[in-house]
Amino acid sequence: MSTSQQKCATCYGEGEVTSEFGPRPCSDCGGLGQLPSSTVLAERRLRELERIYSKGEVGDDVRWLVAEVRRSQHVLMQIMAAAQDAPEQDAISKKIRFLANEVLGVYAATEA
Repeated sequence: MSTSQQKCATCYGEGEVTSEFGPRPCSDCGGLGQLPSSTVLAERRLRELERIYSKGEVGDDVRWLVAEVRRSQHVLMQIMAAAQDAPEQDAISKKIRFLANEVLGVYAATEA
């Protein structure tokens, strides 16, 4: 779970946006005012791409690409978990955790 909560830019952290029918929950943050983790945002975008491009001649290619992105994220998460099992002072496991987290955004970046 990500500890880096970012204020939603769509609703300015309020959780609501205005529409012609009055206020409604923000679709980007789900009405929370804080953006979900980058993994959740990426999955939402993948689902949107699948929905938009699932038909036609590019549908098979898009489904393949989305499956590869999901598989890569899963494997990277497994690599990160394995690196966390290594001793804390191990420089290589620390570097692996840092690089995997840079892609996945599981933990907030902090200065050491």
